[in-house]
Amino acid sequence: MRKKLIFLLLCIVVACSVTLGVVFADDPAVNPDEEGGVAAEIYTLDVGGAKLSVNTQNLNMSVTKGGRTWYSGNRHVSESGEIDDGWEIDSFNGAMVTDGLTITYRNANSLNKIPRTAAITELADEPVRDFKKRDDGFDAKIRLAGNIGISFTLQVRFDGNVIKATIPDSSIVESSPDMRLEQISLFPYFDSSFNQTEGQIFIPDGSGALIDLSIRSNATKDYSQRIYGDDYGLTTPSARANQPKRATMPVIATMYPDGGTVVTVTGGAEYAKANASVSGIGQDPYNRANFTFIYREPYTRYYDDSGDPAKSSYELQADRNVFDAQVTYTLMDEGVNIADVAKVYRDMLDINQKDISTVGLRLQFLMAENKESMFGRQTVKMTTPEYVLNVAKEVSYYCDGLSVSLTGYQRNGLGGADPSVFPMAGKSSYRKLGEDLNNMDVPMSFAVDYVRLHDMASVSNSRLLQNISEQFVTLADTRAGSGVTFRLIKPSYTEQLLRSDVNKLSGFYAGIDAANIGAMLFSGYKSEVFSRSDLIADSVRLIGDVQLPVALSNPNDYMFGVIDSYIDTPIEYSSYLIETESVPFLQMVLGGSIPMYSEALNLDYTGQTLVLKLIDSNVYPSFILTDEDPIELYGTDSQCIFTSSFGVWNYKVRDTYEQVSNVLREVVGQQIVRRDKVADNVYVNTYSNGVKTVVNYSANPITYQGALIEAMSAAAVR
Repeated sequence: MRKKLIFLLLCIVVACSVTLGVVFADDPAVNPDEEGGVAAEIYTLDVGGAKLSVNTQNLNMSVTKGGRTWYSGNRHVSESGEIDDGWEIDSFNGAMVTDGLTITYRNANSLNKIPRTAAITELADEPVRDFKKRDDGFDAKIRLAGNIGISFTLQVRFDGNVIKATIPDSSIVESSPDMRLEQISLFPYFDSSFNQTEGQIFIPDGSGALIDLSIRSNATKDYSQRIYGDDYGLTTPSARANQPKRATMPVIATMYPDGGTVVTVTGGAEYAKANASVSGIGQDPYNRANFTFIYREPYTRYYDDSGDPAKSSYELQADRNVFDAQVTYTLMDEGVNIADVAKVYRDMLDINQKDISTVGLRLQFLMAENKESMFGRQTVKMTTPEYVLNVAKEVSYYCDGLSVSLTGYQRNGLGGADPSVFPMAGKSSYRKLGEDLNNMDVPMSFAVDYVRLHDMASVSNSRLLQNISEQFVTLADTRAGSGVTFRLIKPSYTEQLLRSDVNKLSGFYAGIDAANIGAMLFSGYKSEVFSRSDLIADSVRLIGDVQLPVALSNPNDYMFGVIDSYIDTPIEYSSYLIETESVPFLQMVLGGSIPMYSEALNLDYTGQTLVLKLIDSNVYPSFILTDEDPIELYGTDSQCIFTSSFGVWNYKVRDTYEQVSNVLREVVGQQIVRRDKVADNVYVNTYSNGVKTVVNYSANPITYQGALIEAMSAAAVR
């Protein structure tokens, strides 16, 4: 014992004498045991005035900076000094809270194939077999018990304010012939809190959502959504009206009065899930937010192309998804605001900076549809190019930010359209329309879906996507009242169609509104093999090559560097029980950089509240319109459009635009730098030019900085 103390003191003396800018404190030697394992110790280093400490066996980590300590896992200690360890859920126990990683694996040959999720110290007596110190962090090789046979390396780097945790794919080894790695969660309880407490959790649901930790939640389920949506190359898609919003951004955050953490996936986001839970769900008394990486997924394997469940089995991906998993933890000081979180995330992104000089208004016109008749299918004409021009002239009297989008312009109307701009019904009339609108400084675009094929369109099966079970992927329309189905097409055919259209659009003075490119992310397993990572790279390259204005519909964040405008912008969340309120986080990230337009307001018009949401979110209004009465759409695939006649919506279009413009024209091209809730249902957004937009959703007028804000109204305050 005495020799050990002497050795320890010598180590401390040597460490203190090192003058390299990085000073090691409380740094006992890490000695391998007889079997090559490592005895548990606390390894501590100081970087830039911040101290990081880590347990060398369970990888429980803490960072102390500026009087606050961030814990990667911190079991609650009661006032009497006892650790609260009296709760369990399945295999979930105290190790889940304190261990740096949890693993999900399963026996691929087991009849029931039930996965097991456990902390690393539950799966091996000494999970860290090789701990290597670095002056900017550490490397830890994790090796689970012999019958599991899974090993990998965790690399942690620390610069005093940011922690990066990485699992290189090249380090993963599965030595057991039966066991398969399925998921890994890195530091699942990082900056968690116990029971009800002052603070919030941000999750990337739709435009963004907050979870208030100070109130008792009625939720019975955690929030858990895959970043960028399901992989239709593996899973059977589900579709319904009021479909939950996708998580298009790999970012979550914890925010407390004394500080917080912005957690982003900076490697492998296409294989990550965002998770959040609050005290009271199940028996877990902690509030937490984390990411889980998916290495394999279960799927239904069919034995023939009938899709008969009786001729199927439940399988697990044979091959592991290949990616380097990386999570970045940015430590935030006291007073952290949701706008601070947005800035941290925005600074990590590649965003195509556009010159936004005016408040926009997007009018999309449905030109034609088709439906069954006694003599086959007939085209139903809804709007002419001449009518579009006349409406544009009328609207331009009060709106200098008008843009026009056309849909259903193809020869057979929208319902029978191929996934391309051409063939067009009356090419010369659309060419003239584009020229006339260009002379008015009104941009025009053609809306097209290059990813989903209408079930009535005629395309060779060789161009359709098949999933891992060799089934053609069929998707139902999520619009209420629609019975339309679509099939996914291969990315190579998508690229062929888009490039062909771009070449033919010369002289039309038009751009492209593309649906689902950069929004649907899937993998291919049959005649066209590709991963989600491959499709991301191909989508960015494809849109980046287009030398025309491109608007994408609700795209994922990896497309932000190549788009010219963002359409169908979500301004709400999914309304899960765990969520407390929506927040315009997406708009805080892109506002002032890329113009953002709403979904068609007349399809789900909720009155003044909807107008206020646009102002609060800094999103410009959009409508889908026709000349003819939408009763003509009955029996077509667009019969879910109940009201669209411009003759009916004319005044509402103008009123909505003028309300939005009267406030947002004061902050055109500016970013939100702070957001505050100043009273119940009253929010203030502060912009980078110092102007504040005050949005009063309440039924009572308020006074803010001397300005009277009427009930259910908004104003810009300098």
